[in-house]
Parts: sequence; structure tokens; C-alpha cells
Amino acid sequence: MTKASAQPWRRLDASVLTRLEPDTAAIASAAMDQVRAGLRTPLDDRTVANVQTTLDVALDAFFTEIGQPDIITDCEVYRAQGRAQYTAGRSLEEMLGFYQSAALGVWRQLTSAAPAVDLPTQAIVELGEALFAFIAELSAAAADGYAEARSQAARAGQALRDRVLSLLLSEPAADPDVLDDAANQAAWVLPGRLVIAVTSADVAPRLLDRMPGRVLVGRHHDLTAVAMPADRLEWYLGRLRDLLGDERAGVGPAVPLRSAALSARRATALWRLTRTGALGGKALVHATDHGIDLLLTADPELAGEFSKDVLAPLAELPEPARHRLTATLTAWLARPDQPQAIGDELHVHVQTVRYRIRQLRTLFGGTIDDPAGRFALAIALRIDPLVTRRSERDVHPLRPDDR
Repeated sequence: MTKASAQPWRRLDASVLTRLEPDTAAIASAAMDQVRAGLRTPLDDRTVANVQTTLDVALDAFFTEIGQPDIITDCEVYRAQGRAQYTAGRSLEEMLGFYQSAALGVWRQLTSAAPAVDLPTQAIVELGEALFAFIAELSAAAADGYAEARSQAARAGQALRDRVLSLLLSEPAADPDVLDDAANQAAWVLPGRLVIAVTSADVAPRLLDRMPGRVLVGRHHDLTAVAMPADRLEWYLGRLRDLLGDERAGVGPAVPLRSAALSARRATALWRLTRTGALGGKALVHATDHGIDLLLTADPELAGEFSKDVLAPLAELPEPARHRLTATLTAWLARPDQPQAIGDELHVHVQTVRYRIRQLRTLFGGTIDDPAGRFALAIALRIDPLVTRRSERDVHPLRPDDR
């Protein structure tokens, strides 16, 4: 409990009790009647017994602690009531209402005897303040117990949902009977088709409590995986987009249930590509829109080596020149032998384009005029930003197993 200095009942003159001569049984009965009077529906026998036990303990503690600053009272009984209230499926608001109603009943019964014993008004006021401060402390303890039980239930429920997600994303695919059993324990209906999205591990806390219950959210390797049934996919994706904040997510393809790991692999690879800054600024990046990028970077190490080798002639140039010639080469591969169109695209004079093309021919020789060479250059230019650009915050380089 809190310090005695914050507990006004401990500072009361104990002679107040001597003058009032409280009948504990009558007070408890009056308090219980007040609780019942405030109910919309009757309580079940178990809850009535729980409330009665708590009330008896509370009254005994209150009368014992009046004027006694050194007595230490255990609040476990009130925390236990809070846990029992949650386990019974009843609300926190209802339980706190019990405490307030009981306090009113106790107050009315206590003060009914005040005129007969000529108790001073100031003593009555101090007794009321002490009683309701005492009830506030008990209410806080009960609320702690309720929150503790709710948290334990949430952790247990999340553990069951985490197991379902783990089985969904396991490779090789989990035994269907094992998956069915885990889903039943977690009260999660297995969908026929689903989509897996992957985002930063930091996003998990804000998704766990705010994504719909039909969506599984949990840790997958060093990231957060989000399993969404395909039947309401657009709504789920909209909710995910709203909760991402400044983060981004890779969204895998819609697949049959037993192919969830495939969707997760592609979502993971795509999320890692977003960290390069080469896929634009959308919060959700879909694998179906970036099949070529995923294909070209399926083996990131090989992709990086290929791009570096093919574009090696540009590597030794100073940055401004390398940037200009890379842009010109990209435009030329899209519009070969169209210097005027390239100039319009790059906002430079056509003679500047022709000068740069001569520079490129000097650097690459006949490669840029050979069909196979142009194909290799186009692929290398597509790969380069996907595997070489990194933001300062990026701590997740592409990995060979993200295919």
C-alpha cells in the first residue's frame, strides 16, 4: 500500500470508532444492499461470494487501520478480486462500481449513528474523506489485478497466435493436422488463401493491438510478419498502411494457405529492397508490381557482382560525370539512335547527347551497339540501385536467402 502520510484513515482519532460502535455485520449488509441496488442485472452466486469476501476483508482492514500508521495491510485480496473479475468475463467498470457502491453503503450506515452520539461535523467530514480515500486505494489494487489478468491472457493468446504464424511460415510446410490443431487452440480460422506482408521489427507493438483479429502479427526472423486472409485484403492492407507511420512493408502475393512461406519470402526480399531507396516512397510495396526486381536480385551477391562488372567502365569516373553518363546510357538503351528524344528527356542539347554517346562508346567499346551487350547493360542499370544504394538507417542488407 502507499505511504501512511497519503492514507488519511491512519491519521484519524481512533476514538471516533469508540463513539460510533460500528456493527460490522450491519455495515457489510448495508454495503451489499447498495451494491445490488446499483446493478442492471443480478450477479451470479460466485461473483456475489467474491464481492462479499472482499467486503468483509476491506471493512476489517479499514477499522483496524484507523489511527494506526504502523500497520501494514496486504492488498493481495483486492488484486485477486480483480483477477477473478477478468477471468469471469466481467468488466473493470462493473468492479469499480462495486467498490463505489459499497463505500456509499458503508458511509450511510456509519453516519446514521452520528447524531445519536453527537459526533462533531468535522469528525464526520474527516471520516468520509478517509473512507473514500481507503476505497480509492483498494480500487487501484483491484484494477491492477484486473490488468494483470488481462495482460496474462493476452500473452497466452498471443503465444498461441505466434505458434500458428510460425507453422504457417515454416519450411517445409507444417503437417496440416498440426496446423489445424494450433489454429483451433488460438481460435483462428484458417483461410483458403492469404497474403503475407513483412515490415520492420519495430512496427510489431503498434500492429499487435490495432490490426483486426483475423490478422496474425508476429516476429519472423528479424522482422515483423503480417498474415492477412485474402477475403478482405484491401481493408486489411488499408489498416496496415495507416499504422505503418514512416515505415514501409513488402507485400507478398496472394497464395494458397500451404504456400504462405513463399509469400513471406517474397515480401521479405521486397522489404529489404525498399531499404535501398530504389522502389519509390509508397508505404506498401507489392511483389506483384516488382517481379522483375525480385527476379534480378534473387541472388543479391551475384546481382551485385554482375552489375559491378558490367558497369565497371563508369566506376572510375568522378561522381558528376558518372551520374551524367549513367543517365545518358539509360536513356540511350531505351531510345537507341534517338539523340533528340534523349535530349528532351534529359533536358540537354542534342549535341550534348551526341558528345556523351561518343564518351560511352569510348568507355564500353562495341558493347553498347551489340544486342547482347545492350541487354546486359540494361539489366545492370536496373540492378545497380537495388543492391548498392543504402540509406543511413539501413541495417538490413540484402541476403542470399531472401528469394
